[in-house]
Amino acid sequence: MDLLFILIGAGLAIFVIFVSFKSIGAGIAAKSEINRQKDKLKSDEIEKEEEIEKEEEVLDKLKNENLTQEELTKIYEDLKKKK
Repeated sequence: MDLLFILIGAGLAIFVIFVSFKSIGAGIAAKSEINRQKDKLKSDEIEKEEEIEKEEEVLDKLKNENLTQEELTKIYEDLKKKK
């Protein structure tokens, strides 16, 4: 009789551990997917910031050139055509 209770207890323990591992594995997979998405968003933000910095540099250069209104308008139109 004692052996039967031990076997049932061991069986239940193994079952609980097995079920827990499935849940823990799913949680770890979900967490890693979230981290990948965060990393992707961060890299996208960094790229956008770099583009903004480049545009600001171009604007600073243009400000230092003392260009006329017509020249600035022409440059603006050329940039619109490229995009």
